[in-house]
Amino acid sequence: TYAFTSPQTTTTTRSSQLNARPEARSREVHKNILSRRTINEFEPTLPDNWEKALEKSIEAAIYAPNHKRTEPWRFYLLGPKSIEKVCQLNADIVASKKGEEAGQKKLKRWLQMPGWLVVTC
Repeated sequence: TYAFTSPQTTTTTRSSQLNARPEARSREVHKNILSRRTINEFEPTLPDNWEKALEKSIEAAIYAPNHKRTEPWRFYLLGPKSIEKVCQLNADIVASKKGEEAGQKKLKRWLQMPGWLVVTC
């Protein structure tokens, strides 16, 4: 697994980014929040530029407000063994609530997802 933590940024850099066209930025964020949907269909492989997209997503996430600037989040990109363990644990939970067949169906589906990023906070 790989762990990602918050990069250090200067107050000047962060302030200049936050002050750039606030009305346009606000409209764009609002539009994105309202149009967000859960994706249930996954491609079998990650796209060529997945690392850059992941870095940009994590960078955006770490700018989220947090309690007393404690920056409690941690990002873990799981490797194959960890993915299998997480999927099996989740399948066991589903099976205990909905039956073995449901657990196996979820396990099969989750193991087909090409990448796993776990976020804790």
